[in-house]
Amino acid sequence: MKHFDFPYPIEQMFTKLKKAGFQAYLVGGCVRDMTIGLKPHDYDITTNAKPEEIMQVFGQENCSAYGRAFGTVGVKYANGFAEITTYRTEADYTDCRHPGTVCFADNILDDLSRRDFTCNAMAWNPETGLLDPFGGEQDLKEKILRCVGVPSARFREDALRILRGMRFCARFGFQADPLTEAAMRAAAFELKQISAERIFSELCNMLMGDDITRVLLDYPEILAVRIPEILPCIAFAQHTHFHDFTVWEHIARTVGNAPKDLTLRLTMLFHDIAKPACFKWDETGGHFKTHAEKSAVLADNILKRLKSENHLRKQVCRLIYYHRITPKNLYQVRRLLGVFDYEEFALFLQVLDADRISKLRGEPESDRKIRKAEELFAFCKEQKLCCRVKDLNVSGNDMMKLGLQGKQVGIVLKCLLECVISEQVPNERTDLLSLAEYIRDGDTL
Repeated sequence: MKHFDFPYPIEQMFTKLKKAGFQAYLVGGCVRDMTIGLKPHDYDITTNAKPEEIMQVFGQENCSAYGRAFGTVGVKYANGFAEITTYRTEADYTDCRHPGTVCFADNILDDLSRRDFTCNAMAWNPETGLLDPFGGEQDLKEKILRCVGVPSARFREDALRILRGMRFCARFGFQADPLTEAAMRAAAFELKQISAERIFSELCNMLMGDDITRVLLDYPEILAVRIPEILPCIAFAQHTHFHDFTVWEHIARTVGNAPKDLTLRLTMLFHDIAKPACFKWDETGGHFKTHAEKSAVLADNILKRLKSENHLRKQVCRLIYYHRITPKNLYQVRRLLGVFDYEEFALFLQVLDADRISKLRGEPESDRKIRKAEELFAFCKEQKLCCRVKDLNVSGNDMMKLGLQGKQVGIVLKCLLECVISEQVPNERTDLLSLAEYIRDGDTL
């Protein structure tokens, strides 16, 4: 019998339910993860006990009945929280997401048959071992994503399962079996009915998978149901010696080549999305002038539509806007550090690297430029060089004491910063005040 190690408090929950005369199984993602040797983030238990009986077993003070209508009771324990759900069946899906009818069941097999994929339709009991009526363990071994029952029915019930399946493919390296894949594609239009927040959550989790490049290459049309800006990128040849991939192939590779950081991977997903709209021919061949700026605008629109958190959206769009710039000298690095803080500049360099290695291989000049930018960035940090107005050794109050007013204050401070960055004047208070007086008296304001 397959043995799993799991927290002692979860074991105690099994013991309490058994003593009260009920069945209990670990179920779903935790069983899947333990089967392939991963430690689960949380534990879900299913039982034939009804919600009110679960609360009697564990005490109302230890329970949260937020999902009671669907048979779910949250049970607190020392270091965590477990969900215990009554066996149930579901029917009458009217919005491609939520069941209109939930009925409690007495049979664990009825409960497992309502689940999405075979890898999630396994249950485990410490005494009876693994219950696997749909062959989930074998599918895990063979890395096959397969629906429970009729695939089209599963996706009609909940269209979000399409993106969840893509997430599993990206995370675990699964390949959808032919019937499941065909049903995913056929039902993709139903994703229009799913809330933007749920779409974005699945997209973000999907992007963090090791096998995300393959998934993006296999299923761009599905993503395009909610992000139609993707469509022009598919099969769009770049007609330049810098690229040996289509726009979408390049994008997919940059996502997979970026470190597993959500900001970076979202940046790479959208960094070239405006290229088809910017394409022009000239005597040197094809080019995409202004595509970085226009991709930032498209990314901003997309992320707003998907209800992204504002800070994340703005950071992604900044990185996209500047991703065509590889700073060549200290002056350019300092100018960019007026846009990015140190943490963002480090991300910016990783954007450049992911973009570089997803083009023609073995391009030493691009690598050399990025390594040089890294060295200059390290020097700026070490020397704590002035790169922003706030780094100047004078302030707005100092400018007002010199008689400057309103917009004049900001204009002079920016002039001082430019002179410091270009090394025309040191960032010393006396020198800056003298220069400010000179600018004030020069009748240029």
